[in-house]
Amino acid sequence: MENDKLKIDFCEFSKESACYIIEPSDIPNIDLYMDQVITYLQSNLESTYFSDEKFITKAMINNYVKTSIVAPPIKKHYTKQHIAYFMVVTILKRCYSMSQISQLIEIHTHMKYSSVEQAYDLFISLFEDSLNDLFSLNETEHAFISTNQEQKLMEHVIQCIVYKIHTEYVLSQK
Repeated sequence: MENDKLKIDFCEFSKESACYIIEPSDIPNIDLYMDQVITYLQSNLESTYFSDEKFITKAMINNYVKTSIVAPPIKKHYTKQHIAYFMVVTILKRCYSMSQISQLIEIHTHMKYSSVEQAYDLFISLFEDSLNDLFSLNETEHAFISTNQEQKLMEHVIQCIVYKIHTEYVLSQK
C-alpha cells in the first residue's frame, strides 16, 4: 500500500516537474539581464528542489562566468545560449563540482553535435525521460543510438542527478 502511494506521489511530481524543465524552444529569444535570468531559472526549476536552498544567485552566475564555464554576457545581457548553459550547470551542480561540470559540458558539447542548442536539447530530453521514468517507477533505459564512452558517461551523469532528485523527494515526504 505504501509503495502504491509513493508511486502516485512520484507520478504527480513527475508531471509537475516536467512542465518546468526548459525546452530549447521555450528559452526566450530576447536577451535578459541577470535579475531576469535568475527569476526565469528559479521559476522553471523550483519544482525540482525540495528545500529553500538558493540554487541560482548573482554570485553563482558571476562565478560561472569568472571560471569560464559560461561565456561573459554581452553588454550585461544574457542570450539564449547563456540560459541553456545556466540551466545545465544548475542541474549538474546537484551532484558535481564546478571543475567536473566544466569537463562534462566540454565533453557533451563536443560529442557529435553541431550546436550548443542541439547538445542542450539532447541533455534535457534524456534528463526529462529519466526523471519521468524513475518517478513513474519504469525501468526504461534511454541509450544513445551509437554508444561510445562519452555517451555512456552522459547517461550515467543524468541518472546520478535523477536518483538524487528522487532521494530528496522521498525524504521530503517523510
